[in-house]
Amino acid sequence: MAMNELSLQHAAPTLTVIAPPRLTPKPQKSESSKATERENARIRWTLAINPNTPSPVLEHLANDSSPRMLERIAENPRASSATLTRLASHGNAQVRAAVAENANLSPKTAWRLAKDGSPDVRMRLAESYFAPLEVLRTLSADENPYVQQRAQQTLDRLLHEVMNLRMA
Repeated sequence: MAMNELSLQHAAPTLTVIAPPRLTPKPQKSESSKATERENARIRWTLAINPNTPSPVLEHLANDSSPRMLERIAENPRASSATLTRLASHGNAQVRAAVAENANLSPKTAWRLAKDGSPDVRMRLAESYFAPLEVLRTLSADENPYVQQRAQQTLDRLLHEVMNLRMA
């Protein structure tokens, strides 16, 4: 008889019960392992928010699953256009919104964000000095009146600054 079978005999027929396999509990992480994980997370966070972190490092960090971490990477001035393009497709609207304000945003990605389903993403793009003028013009006719107004304000602000530069 196998080790995981128990034979119960009564006065009548024999009943064989198969015991479930033993579940081995997950090993508990040691305190030092937890401390190492916390330190690694702190280092990754520090790299993500540091404006001097090289673009390839940010690209690697963009494999993180934490939306908060990805927002910081999207906000980083050294994030490459390729990294921003990848983050612009993220499922979290806050990550996409952070992409919208980065100076390294490509025009193609700006157009994609201008059509984003989230008004928060379009609003952040409408506030951006780095959005192409045609994108801002398109957003000034957005279905959301707040996005429309913000895009028009940004266009007016940019026009005002150009006029001031010409007069200087």
